[in-house]
Amino acid sequence: MKKQLPVGEAAPDFSLATVNGEGFRLSEAVAGGPVVVAFYKASCPTCQLTFPFLQRIYAQSRNDPRFRIIGISQDDIDETKAFIQQEGIGFEVLIDEHPYAVSSAYGVEFVPTIFIVGENGKIELSDYGFSKATLSEIGKPVEVFSPNDGLPATRPG
Repeated sequence: MKKQLPVGEAAPDFSLATVNGEGFRLSEAVAGGPVVVAFYKASCPTCQLTFPFLQRIYAQSRNDPRFRIIGISQDDIDETKAFIQQEGIGFEVLIDEHPYAVSSAYGVEFVPTIFIVGENGKIELSDYGFSKATLSEIGKPVEVFSPNDGLPATRPG
């Protein structure tokens, strides 16, 4: 498997189904503005730590039509729906079925892995694990974390 795609590289286009069976194509989505793409597995404790913050960013930014967050699940449909409900996820979640062709195309080795894909189709952010700095960058100007919240600055995936 290749290494995680770096900033500046072209993001591979893909089509996946949402948990509701609707089609999603990355190239169509980025035409409307940057897209945050977050790969995860429901059983991953670091994903369970990260996704509520992505949801908080989404909830505070959803009135901005140029801002989208997409979750990409490496789980089956039932596990994915349970995770969405458990974590209160309101943004679109897609299913990358085994053998995880989209995850492989992006070089995902650890979850969560987060990219921002710009309107030009290039990767503007590439990171993995829990990172306050990355989530704060995604959430600008929303304040994602409160001072002295007791959370680590980073946590590996």
